[in-house]
Amino acid sequence: MAKLSDAQQRALAGLLGLGDQSARKSHYPELTARLDELEAERNRYIRLNDELEQRVAARTDELLEANLNLQQQIAQREQIEQDLRDARDAAQAANRSKDKYLAAASHDLLQPLNAARLLISTLRERNLPSVEQVLVERTHQALEGAEDLLTDLLDISRLDQAAVKPDVALYRLDELFAPLVSEFQSVAQAAGLNLRARTGGYAIRTDLRLLTRILRNFLSNACRYTDEGCILLGARRRGDRLRLEVWDTGRGIAADRLGSIFLEFNQLDVGRASDRKGVGLGLAIVERIADILGYPVAVRSWPGRGSMFSIEVPLSDEMPLAISQLPVAPTTGNPLPGRRLLVIDNEVSILESMRALLGQWGCEVVTATDQAGALLALQGRAPELILADYHLDHGVVGCTVVKHLREHFEQKIPAVIITADRTDQCRRALRRLEAPLLNKPVKPGKLRAVLSQLLA
Repeated sequence: MAKLSDAQQRALAGLLGLGDQSARKSHYPELTARLDELEAERNRYIRLNDELEQRVAARTDELLEANLNLQQQIAQREQIEQDLRDARDAAQAANRSKDKYLAAASHDLLQPLNAARLLISTLRERNLPSVEQVLVERTHQALEGAEDLLTDLLDISRLDQAAVKPDVALYRLDELFAPLVSEFQSVAQAAGLNLRARTGGYAIRTDLRLLTRILRNFLSNACRYTDEGCILLGARRRGDRLRLEVWDTGRGIAADRLGSIFLEFNQLDVGRASDRKGVGLGLAIVERIADILGYPVAVRSWPGRGSMFSIEVPLSDEMPLAISQLPVAPTTGNPLPGRRLLVIDNEVSILESMRALLGQWGCEVVTATDQAGALLALQGRAPELILADYHLDHGVVGCTVVKHLREHFEQKIPAVIITADRTDQCRRALRRLEAPLLNKPVKPGKLRAVLSQLLA
Protein backbone atom coordinates (compact mmCIF):
# COMPACT_ATOMS: atom_id res chain seq x y z
CA MET A 1 0.00 0.00 0.00
CA ALA A 2 1.43 3.48 -0.87
CA LYS A 3 2.38 5.74 2.00
CA LEU A 4 -0.12 8.56 2.69
CA SER A 5 1.00 12.08 2.27
CA ASP A 6 1.03 14.46 5.23
CA ALA A 7 -2.12 16.17 4.13
CA GLN A 8 -3.92 12.86 3.83
CA GLN A 9 -2.75 11.80 7.31
CA ARG A 10 -4.05 15.02 8.82
CA ALA A 11 -7.40 14.67 7.16
CA LEU A 12 -7.72 11.09 8.40
CA ALA A 13 -6.74 12.09 11.90
CA GLY A 14 -9.43 14.74 11.83
CA LEU A 15 -12.00 12.29 10.80
CA LEU A 16 -11.01 9.95 13.67
CA GLY A 17 -10.90 12.72 16.25
CA LEU A 18 -7.19 12.37 16.58
CA GLY A 19 -6.31 15.69 15.21
CA ASP A 20 -4.45 18.30 17.04
CA GLN A 21 -5.71 19.77 20.24
CA SER A 22 -7.39 22.69 18.64
CA ALA A 23 -9.25 20.40 16.29
CA ARG A 24 -10.37 18.19 19.13
CA LYS A 25 -11.55 21.21 21.18
CA SER A 26 -13.77 22.28 18.31
CA HIS A 27 -15.79 19.02 18.69
CA TYR A 28 -16.45 19.26 22.51
CA PRO A 29 -19.78 21.13 22.29
CA GLU A 30 -21.12 18.59 19.84
CA LEU A 31 -19.97 15.70 22.03
CA THR A 32 -21.44 17.32 25.11
CA ALA A 33 -24.73 17.89 23.37
CA ARG A 34 -24.72 14.33 22.14
CA LEU A 35 -24.01 13.02 25.63
CA ASP A 36 -26.85 15.14 27.01
CA GLU A 37 -29.14 13.68 24.40
CA LEU A 38 -28.04 10.16 25.29
CA GLU A 39 -28.56 10.83 28.99
CA ALA A 40 -32.01 12.26 28.36
CA GLU A 41 -32.85 9.25 26.26
CA ARG A 42 -31.57 6.95 29.00
CA ASN A 43 -33.67 8.77 31.59
CA ARG A 44 -36.70 8.52 29.30
CA TYR A 45 -36.19 4.78 28.98
CA ILE A 46 -35.86 4.54 32.77
CA ARG A 47 -39.16 6.40 33.19
CA LEU A 48 -40.80 4.19 30.61
CA ASN A 49 -39.46 1.12 32.37
CA ASP A 50 -40.74 2.41 35.73
CA GLU A 51 -44.14 3.12 34.21
CA LEU A 52 -44.17 -0.30 32.61
CA GLU A 53 -43.26 -1.95 35.92
CA GLN A 54 -46.03 0.01 37.64
CA ARG A 55 -48.53 -1.02 34.99
CA VAL A 56 -47.36 -4.63 35.22
CA ALA A 57 -47.68 -4.51 39.00
CA ALA A 58 -51.15 -2.97 38.77
CA ARG A 59 -52.23 -5.53 36.17
CA THR A 60 -50.77 -8.29 38.30
CA ASP A 61 -52.82 -7.07 41.26
CA GLU A 62 -55.90 -6.95 39.05
CA LEU A 63 -55.24 -10.50 37.82
CA LEU A 64 -54.66 -11.71 41.37
CA GLU A 65 -57.92 -10.12 42.46
CA ALA A 66 -59.74 -11.55 39.45
CA ASN A 67 -58.24 -14.96 40.16
CA LEU A 68 -59.34 -14.69 43.77
CA ASN A 69 -62.85 -13.75 42.66
CA LEU A 70 -62.84 -16.63 40.17
CA GLN A 71 -61.76 -19.05 42.89
CA GLN A 72 -64.56 -17.74 45.09
CA GLN A 73 -67.05 -18.15 42.23
CA ILE A 74 -65.78 -21.68 41.58
CA ALA A 75 -66.12 -22.47 45.27
CA GLN A 76 -69.63 -21.02 45.29
CA ARG A 77 -70.56 -22.99 42.16
CA GLU A 78 -69.14 -26.17 43.66
CA GLN A 79 -71.18 -25.50 46.79
CA ILE A 80 -74.28 -24.89 44.70
CA GLU A 81 -73.64 -28.08 42.72
CA GLN A 82 -73.15 -29.98 45.97
CA ASP A 83 -76.37 -28.49 47.33
CA LEU A 84 -78.14 -29.54 44.13
CA ARG A 85 -76.71 -33.06 44.43
CA ASP A 86 -77.81 -33.18 48.05
CA ALA A 87 -81.27 -31.95 47.08
CA ARG A 88 -81.41 -34.50 44.24
CA ASP A 89 -80.32 -37.31 46.55
CA ALA A 90 -82.86 -36.18 49.12
CA ALA A 91 -85.58 -36.08 46.45
CA GLN A 92 -84.60 -39.52 45.18
CA ALA A 93 -84.57 -40.85 48.72
CA ALA A 94 -87.97 -39.27 49.28
CA ASN A 95 -89.26 -40.84 46.07
CA ARG A 96 -87.91 -44.24 47.09
CA SER A 97 -89.52 -43.82 50.45
CA LYS A 98 -92.74 -42.77 48.78
CA ASP A 99 -92.59 -45.77 46.45
CA LYS A 100 -92.03 -48.09 49.41
CA TYR A 101 -94.88 -46.43 51.26
CA LEU A 102 -97.18 -46.69 48.24
CA ALA A 103 -96.23 -50.33 47.75
CA ALA A 104 -96.90 -51.13 51.40
CA ALA A 105 -100.05 -49.03 51.50
CA SER A 106 -101.34 -50.51 48.27
CA HIS A 107 -100.83 -54.03 49.61
CA ASP A 108 -102.61 -53.21 52.85
CA LEU A 109 -105.44 -51.43 51.04
CA LEU A 110 -105.83 -53.89 48.20
CA GLN A 111 -105.97 -56.97 50.41
CA PRO A 112 -109.35 -56.19 52.02
CA LEU A 113 -110.57 -54.58 48.78
CA ASN A 114 -109.72 -57.76 46.91
CA ALA A 115 -111.60 -59.89 49.42
CA ALA A 116 -114.63 -57.61 49.21
CA ARG A 117 -114.61 -57.61 45.40
CA LEU A 118 -114.49 -61.39 45.27
CA LEU A 119 -117.38 -61.72 47.72
CA ILE A 120 -119.47 -59.13 45.88
CA SER A 121 -118.77 -60.89 42.58
CA THR A 122 -119.98 -64.10 44.13
CA LEU A 123 -123.20 -62.42 45.27
CA ARG A 124 -123.74 -60.79 41.86
CA GLU A 125 -123.93 -64.19 40.19
CA ARG A 126 -126.60 -65.47 42.57
CA ASN A 127 -130.34 -65.10 42.17
CA LEU A 128 -131.06 -62.58 44.89
CA PRO A 129 -134.27 -60.66 45.56
CA SER A 130 -134.43 -57.42 43.59
CA VAL A 131 -133.84 -55.18 46.61
CA GLU A 132 -130.75 -57.11 47.69
CA GLN A 133 -129.55 -57.26 44.07
CA VAL A 134 -129.67 -53.46 43.84
CA LEU A 135 -127.66 -53.14 47.02
CA VAL A 136 -125.10 -55.63 45.73
CA GLU A 137 -124.77 -53.72 42.44
CA ARG A 138 -124.27 -50.41 44.25
CA THR A 139 -121.67 -52.01 46.49
CA HIS A 140 -119.97 -53.44 43.42
CA GLN A 141 -119.86 -50.01 41.77
CA ALA A 142 -118.45 -48.39 44.91
CA LEU A 143 -115.73 -51.02 45.22
CA GLU A 144 -114.97 -50.77 41.52
CA GLY A 145 -114.58 -47.01 41.83
CA ALA A 146 -112.24 -47.39 44.80
CA GLU A 147 -110.24 -50.00 42.91
CA ASP A 148 -109.92 -47.81 39.82
CA LEU A 149 -108.88 -44.81 41.88
CA LEU A 150 -106.24 -46.70 43.83
CA THR A 151 -104.89 -48.50 40.77
CA ASP A 152 -104.65 -45.28 38.76
CA LEU A 153 -102.87 -43.45 41.56
CA LEU A 154 -100.33 -46.26 41.89
CA ASP A 155 -99.80 -46.47 38.13
CA ILE A 156 -99.37 -42.72 37.63
CA SER A 157 -96.88 -42.63 40.50
CA ARG A 158 -94.74 -45.40 38.98
CA LEU A 159 -94.92 -43.82 35.53
CA ASP A 160 -93.85 -40.41 36.87
CA GLN A 161 -90.89 -42.03 38.60
CA ALA A 162 -89.81 -43.69 35.34
CA ALA A 163 -90.00 -47.00 37.17
CA VAL A 164 -91.61 -48.75 34.19
CA LYS A 165 -89.31 -50.27 31.57
CA PRO A 166 -90.67 -51.85 28.37
CA ASP A 167 -90.13 -55.57 27.88
CA VAL A 168 -90.53 -55.95 24.11
CA ALA A 169 -91.17 -59.34 22.54
CA LEU A 170 -93.00 -60.89 19.55
CA TYR A 171 -96.72 -61.63 19.97
CA ARG A 172 -99.63 -62.66 17.79
CA LEU A 173 -102.41 -60.10 17.69
CA ASP A 174 -104.97 -62.70 18.77
CA GLU A 175 -102.76 -63.34 21.80
CA LEU A 176 -103.36 -59.70 22.72
CA PHE A 177 -107.04 -59.45 21.79
CA ALA A 178 -108.47 -62.74 23.11
CA PRO A 179 -108.00 -62.06 26.86
CA LEU A 180 -109.40 -58.54 26.43
CA VAL A 181 -112.48 -59.81 24.63
CA SER A 182 -113.00 -62.49 27.24
CA GLU A 183 -112.64 -59.95 30.04
CA PHE A 184 -114.91 -57.26 28.59
CA GLN A 185 -117.55 -59.46 27.01
CA SER A 186 -119.48 -59.74 30.26
CA VAL A 187 -118.90 -56.05 31.05
CA ALA A 188 -120.41 -55.05 27.71
CA GLN A 189 -123.34 -57.44 28.06
CA ALA A 190 -124.11 -56.17 31.55
CA ALA A 191 -124.32 -52.67 30.03
CA GLY A 192 -126.56 -53.89 27.21
CA LEU A 193 -123.80 -53.50 24.61
CA ASN A 194 -122.49 -55.79 21.89
CA LEU A 195 -118.69 -56.27 21.90
CA ARG A 196 -117.08 -57.43 18.65
CA ALA A 197 -113.46 -58.03 17.70
CA ARG A 198 -111.68 -58.11 14.33
CA THR A 199 -108.24 -59.62 14.78
CA GLY A 200 -106.56 -60.49 11.49
CA GLY A 201 -103.43 -62.58 11.08
CA TYR A 202 -100.89 -60.07 12.37
CA ALA A 203 -97.90 -60.23 14.69
CA ILE A 204 -96.50 -57.28 16.64
CA ARG A 205 -93.40 -56.46 18.66
CA THR A 206 -94.38 -54.81 21.90
CA ASP A 207 -94.61 -54.98 25.66
CA LEU A 208 -97.73 -57.09 26.04
CA ARG A 209 -98.48 -55.92 29.57
CA LEU A 210 -98.21 -52.19 28.82
CA LEU A 211 -100.12 -52.38 25.54
CA THR A 212 -102.84 -54.42 27.23
CA ARG A 213 -103.11 -51.70 29.86
CA ILE A 214 -103.77 -49.12 27.14
CA LEU A 215 -106.37 -51.18 25.30
CA ARG A 216 -108.06 -52.13 28.56
CA ASN A 217 -108.43 -48.44 29.33
CA PHE A 218 -109.90 -47.77 25.88
CA LEU A 219 -112.38 -50.64 26.28
CA SER A 220 -113.29 -49.64 29.82
CA ASN A 221 -114.04 -46.07 28.73
CA ALA A 222 -116.04 -47.35 25.75
CA CYS A 223 -118.23 -49.47 28.04
CA ARG A 224 -118.53 -46.65 30.54
CA TYR A 225 -119.48 -43.88 28.12
CA THR A 226 -121.73 -45.83 25.74
CA ASP A 227 -125.44 -46.09 26.58
CA GLU A 228 -126.47 -48.38 23.73
CA GLY A 229 -125.12 -49.93 20.56
CA CYS A 230 -121.84 -51.73 20.11
CA ILE A 231 -118.10 -51.62 20.75
CA LEU A 232 -115.57 -52.76 18.20
CA LEU A 233 -111.96 -53.80 18.84
CA GLY A 234 -110.05 -54.01 15.58
CA ALA A 235 -106.79 -53.47 13.70
CA ARG A 236 -105.81 -51.71 10.46
CA ARG A 237 -102.48 -52.04 8.71
CA ARG A 238 -100.66 -48.78 7.98
CA GLY A 239 -97.42 -49.61 6.16
CA ASP A 240 -95.01 -51.16 8.64
CA ARG A 241 -97.30 -50.34 11.57
CA LEU A 242 -100.57 -51.68 12.86
CA ARG A 243 -103.22 -49.32 14.19
CA LEU A 244 -105.24 -50.86 17.01
CA GLU A 245 -108.66 -49.23 17.30
CA VAL A 246 -111.53 -49.20 19.77
CA TRP A 247 -114.81 -47.85 18.34
CA ASP A 248 -117.96 -47.11 20.29
CA THR A 249 -121.43 -45.73 19.62
CA GLY A 250 -121.46 -43.48 22.67
CA ARG A 251 -122.26 -39.82 23.02
CA GLY A 252 -118.93 -38.70 21.64
CA ILE A 253 -116.65 -35.88 22.76
CA ALA A 254 -117.00 -32.25 21.81
CA ALA A 255 -114.25 -30.89 19.55
CA ASP A 256 -113.21 -28.27 22.12
CA ARG A 257 -112.56 -30.99 24.68
CA LEU A 258 -110.50 -33.40 22.58
CA GLY A 259 -107.28 -31.53 23.36
CA SER A 260 -107.69 -31.94 27.12
CA ILE A 261 -108.92 -35.50 27.57
CA PHE A 262 -105.37 -36.83 28.09
CA LEU A 263 -104.66 -34.36 30.88
CA GLU A 264 -104.55 -35.47 34.49
CA PHE A 265 -107.73 -35.18 36.52
CA ASN A 266 -109.85 -34.63 33.43
CA GLN A 267 -113.09 -36.54 33.37
CA LEU A 268 -116.15 -36.52 31.14
CA ASP A 269 -119.30 -36.66 33.25
CA VAL A 270 -121.53 -38.30 30.68
CA GLY A 271 -123.21 -41.66 30.46
CA ARG A 272 -122.71 -44.18 33.23
CA ALA A 273 -119.45 -42.48 34.18
CA SER A 274 -121.48 -40.26 36.48
CA ASP A 275 -122.42 -43.35 38.49
CA ARG A 276 -118.79 -44.16 39.23
CA LYS A 277 -116.58 -41.18 40.00
CA GLY A 278 -112.83 -41.29 39.59
CA VAL A 279 -110.09 -38.72 39.35
CA GLY A 280 -109.65 -38.74 35.58
CA LEU A 281 -106.24 -40.41 35.38
CA GLY A 282 -107.05 -43.18 32.91
CA LEU A 283 -106.12 -41.41 29.67
CA ALA A 284 -103.22 -39.61 31.36
CA ILE A 285 -101.83 -43.06 32.15
CA VAL A 286 -102.43 -44.09 28.53
CA GLU A 287 -100.43 -41.13 27.27
CA ARG A 288 -97.52 -41.83 29.63
CA ILE A 289 -97.37 -45.51 28.67
CA ALA A 290 -97.57 -44.60 24.98
CA ASP A 291 -94.63 -42.22 25.47
CA ILE A 292 -92.61 -44.99 27.14
CA LEU A 293 -93.37 -47.35 24.25
CA GLY A 294 -92.93 -44.67 21.60
CA TYR A 295 -96.39 -45.34 20.09
CA PRO A 296 -98.62 -42.54 18.76
CA VAL A 297 -102.11 -42.31 20.26
CA ALA A 298 -105.02 -40.67 18.44
CA VAL A 299 -108.69 -39.99 19.06
CA ARG A 300 -111.56 -39.11 16.74
CA SER A 301 -115.05 -38.34 17.92
CA TRP A 302 -118.42 -37.45 16.50
CA PRO A 303 -120.77 -35.95 19.13
CA GLY A 304 -123.96 -37.95 19.29
CA ARG A 305 -122.49 -40.82 17.22
CA GLY A 306 -119.44 -42.16 19.06
CA SER A 307 -115.65 -42.11 19.31
CA MET A 308 -112.59 -43.98 18.13
CA PHE A 309 -109.39 -44.32 20.15
CA SER A 310 -106.32 -45.80 18.50
CA ILE A 311 -102.65 -46.58 19.01
CA GLU A 312 -100.08 -47.57 16.37
CA VAL A 313 -97.65 -50.41 17.10
CA PRO A 314 -94.73 -51.88 15.12
CA LEU A 315 -95.78 -54.67 12.76
CA SER A 316 -93.63 -57.80 12.42
CA ASP A 317 -93.18 -60.09 9.42
CA GLU A 318 -92.48 -63.00 11.77
CA MET A 319 -95.46 -65.01 12.98
CA PRO A 320 -95.21 -66.97 16.26
CA LEU A 321 -96.87 -70.33 16.62
CA ALA A 322 -100.59 -70.26 17.27
CA ILE A 323 -101.76 -70.33 20.86
CA SER A 324 -104.92 -71.72 22.37
CA GLN A 325 -107.65 -69.20 21.90
CA LEU A 326 -109.27 -67.84 25.00
CA PRO A 327 -113.02 -68.33 25.24
CA VAL A 328 -115.10 -65.27 24.53
CA ALA A 329 -118.26 -66.50 26.21
CA PRO A 330 -119.75 -64.48 29.05
CA THR A 331 -118.21 -65.05 32.43
CA THR A 332 -121.54 -65.81 34.18
CA GLY A 333 -122.37 -69.41 35.07
CA ASN A 334 -119.97 -72.20 35.86
CA PRO A 335 -117.19 -72.38 33.23
CA LEU A 336 -114.86 -74.54 35.36
CA PRO A 337 -116.95 -77.30 36.94
CA GLY A 338 -115.11 -80.14 38.65
CA ARG A 339 -111.60 -78.68 38.41
CA ARG A 340 -109.47 -79.03 41.56
CA LEU A 341 -107.71 -75.76 42.40
CA LEU A 342 -105.29 -74.87 45.19
CA VAL A 343 -105.45 -71.32 46.58
CA ILE A 344 -102.54 -70.10 48.74
CA ASP A 345 -102.79 -66.77 50.55
CA ASN A 346 -101.70 -65.57 53.98
CA GLU A 347 -105.00 -63.67 54.39
CA VAL A 348 -107.85 -65.88 55.59
CA SER A 349 -110.43 -63.41 54.24
CA ILE A 350 -108.94 -63.79 50.75
CA LEU A 351 -109.07 -67.58 51.00
CA GLU A 352 -112.72 -67.51 52.04
CA SER A 353 -113.60 -65.11 49.24
CA MET A 354 -111.77 -67.19 46.61
CA ARG A 355 -113.38 -70.36 47.90
CA ALA A 356 -116.83 -68.77 47.55
CA LEU A 357 -116.22 -67.43 44.02
CA LEU A 358 -114.46 -70.49 42.60
CA GLY A 359 -116.90 -72.81 44.32
CA GLN A 360 -119.76 -70.96 42.65
CA TRP A 361 -118.05 -71.61 39.33
CA GLY A 362 -118.17 -75.31 40.16
CA CYS A 363 -114.54 -75.77 41.17
CA GLU A 364 -113.24 -77.94 43.96
CA VAL A 365 -111.23 -75.50 46.06
CA VAL A 366 -108.39 -76.38 48.45
CA THR A 367 -106.99 -73.51 50.54
CA ALA A 368 -103.82 -73.00 52.55
CA THR A 369 -101.79 -70.16 54.03
CA ASP A 370 -98.35 -71.70 53.35
CA GLN A 371 -96.53 -74.60 51.70
CA ALA A 372 -96.83 -76.99 54.63
CA GLY A 373 -100.55 -76.31 54.91
CA ALA A 374 -100.95 -76.86 51.19
CA LEU A 375 -99.28 -80.27 51.27
CA LEU A 376 -101.43 -81.25 54.23
CA ALA A 377 -104.67 -80.07 52.60
CA LEU A 378 -103.91 -81.73 49.26
CA GLN A 379 -103.56 -85.16 50.90
CA GLY A 380 -101.16 -86.46 48.30
CA ARG A 381 -103.27 -85.44 45.27
CA ALA A 382 -101.80 -82.80 42.97
CA PRO A 383 -104.09 -79.85 42.13
CA GLU A 384 -104.94 -79.07 38.52
CA LEU A 385 -103.96 -75.42 39.04
CA ILE A 386 -102.40 -73.26 41.76
CA LEU A 387 -103.51 -69.73 42.66
CA ALA A 388 -100.84 -68.23 44.90
CA ASP A 389 -100.34 -64.85 46.52
CA TYR A 390 -96.90 -63.40 45.74
CA HIS A 391 -96.06 -62.08 49.22
CA LEU A 392 -96.68 -64.67 51.94
CA ASP A 393 -95.66 -64.64 55.59
CA HIS A 394 -92.04 -64.60 56.80
CA GLY A 395 -90.63 -63.29 53.53
CA VAL A 396 -91.76 -66.33 51.53
CA VAL A 397 -92.98 -65.65 47.98
CA GLY A 398 -95.62 -67.60 46.13
CA CYS A 399 -93.22 -68.39 43.27
CA THR A 400 -91.07 -70.44 45.62
CA VAL A 401 -94.06 -72.36 46.95
CA VAL A 402 -95.27 -73.13 43.42
CA LYS A 403 -91.80 -74.36 42.46
CA HIS A 404 -91.60 -76.66 45.50
CA LEU A 405 -95.09 -78.07 44.86
CA ARG A 406 -94.18 -78.81 41.25
CA GLU A 407 -91.06 -80.61 42.40
CA HIS A 408 -92.99 -82.49 45.08
CA PHE A 409 -95.64 -83.81 42.68
CA GLU A 410 -93.16 -84.05 39.79
CA GLN A 411 -95.60 -82.17 37.56
CA LYS A 412 -95.51 -78.77 35.89
CA ILE A 413 -98.73 -77.67 37.52
CA PRO A 414 -100.24 -74.53 35.91
CA ALA A 415 -100.06 -71.58 38.25
CA VAL A 416 -101.34 -68.03 38.58
CA ILE A 417 -99.71 -65.47 40.86
CA ILE A 418 -101.95 -62.85 42.44
CA THR A 419 -100.36 -59.77 43.96
CA ALA A 420 -100.53 -56.04 44.59
CA ASP A 421 -96.82 -55.83 43.78
CA ARG A 422 -96.36 -54.05 40.43
CA THR A 423 -92.56 -53.94 40.40
CA ASP A 424 -90.34 -55.20 37.57
CA GLN A 425 -88.66 -57.56 40.05
CA CYS A 426 -91.96 -59.34 40.56
CA ARG A 427 -92.54 -59.61 36.81
CA ARG A 428 -89.07 -61.06 36.22
CA ALA A 429 -89.68 -63.70 38.90
CA LEU A 430 -92.96 -64.65 37.24
CA ARG A 431 -91.33 -64.85 33.84
CA ARG A 432 -88.91 -67.43 35.17
CA LEU A 433 -91.82 -69.32 36.69
CA GLU A 434 -93.83 -69.12 33.44
CA ALA A 435 -96.92 -68.07 35.36
CA PRO A 436 -99.34 -65.28 34.50
CA LEU A 437 -99.81 -62.37 36.89
CA LEU A 438 -103.07 -60.94 38.18
CA ASN A 439 -102.97 -57.70 40.11
CA LYS A 440 -105.13 -57.15 43.14
CA PRO A 441 -108.00 -56.48 43.33
CA VAL A 442 -108.68 -59.41 41.02
CA LYS A 443 -111.32 -58.84 38.37
CA PRO A 444 -113.48 -61.98 38.24
CA GLY A 445 -113.84 -61.79 34.46
CA LYS A 446 -110.10 -61.66 33.94
CA LEU A 447 -109.55 -64.40 36.53
CA ARG A 448 -111.94 -66.71 34.76
CA ALA A 449 -110.39 -65.97 31.37
CA VAL A 450 -106.92 -66.88 32.66
CA LEU A 451 -108.15 -70.04 34.38
CA SER A 452 -110.00 -71.08 31.24
CA GLN A 453 -106.87 -70.63 29.15
CA LEU A 454 -104.62 -72.57 31.50
CA LEU A 455 -107.07 -75.42 31.98
CA ALA A 456 -108.20 -75.67 28.37
